[in-house]
Amino acid sequence: MKKIIKYLNVIFGCALIAFAIDFIIIPNNLLTFGINGFATLLYYINGINVGINIFVLNLLGIFLSSLFLDKKIIKEYLLPSLLIPIFVYLFSFLTSFYVIELPETLLVIIVVGFLTGFGYSFIYKQGLSASVVFLLEEMFGKVTKFHSKIYSWLLDVILLAISLFILGYQITLYSTVIIFISKYMITKTRFGINDSKMFYIITSKEKEVRHYIIHDLKYELTVLDVKGGFTKKKNQILLTVIDTKDYFKLKEGIKIIDQNAFIAICDTYDVVNRKSF
Repeated sequence: MKKIIKYLNVIFGCALIAFAIDFIIIPNNLLTFGINGFATLLYYINGINVGINIFVLNLLGIFLSSLFLDKKIIKEYLLPSLLIPIFVYLFSFLTSFYVIELPETLLVIIVVGFLTGFGYSFIYKQGLSASVVFLLEEMFGKVTKFHSKIYSWLLDVILLAISLFILGYQITLYSTVIIFISKYMITKTRFGINDSKMFYIITSKEKEVRHYIIHDLKYELTVLDVKGGFTKKKNQILLTVIDTKDYFKLKEGIKIIDQNAFIAICDTYDVVNRKSF
């Protein structure tokens, strides 16, 4: 039953993203971020269905990333990368029968940002990832040994620069606001207000969990000796601080290793000298 609910959430999230593209973004000649944005721009240039453009670009991005990244990482992107272009392709035929008209451009921007961010949050909360631009971001990070969100933003800057010459400054400005709102919504609905999370973990499979954190996720950790207040039993707490982008990877990874593990998760305002201890 849990798997059915998981995939229904993923399908619903992909449908929301596709709905925003077909019914709001394209009728208003706007752009969204990442691969979907480039696919929409290509549609304005060559007239080929946006769903087909997204599918081809996703395929190219996944193939390129597969040369550098682990298959486990790529696997997280496969289902959304397939479903989103399918929904975009199918919904595009419905727009000829029904068009959503919003009276204000500002309202269009807000609705697009909300639908896009909300759609992606449904996908991420099921342990999957969407938007191949983030997969390319991970690939660039591995190749350059410098992991940063700047890579996806650079692609968006390139997209907007091309848009400026093709669609004009007004559309480009509106699209810039949409990209900022969409990414903000994705981050906040996915992770909350902070950039880092602190995990307190008590597990009977300490060795396996430590190996997963240090070798798979590449984070440091601290081991704290504790004693239960009620049972008086001595135990150890694994303490680690991770980037919010790896929140679900760590939480779900621990649950796979030890279903009975105790996990407490806190927002972390800031991290200074992460690798000092």
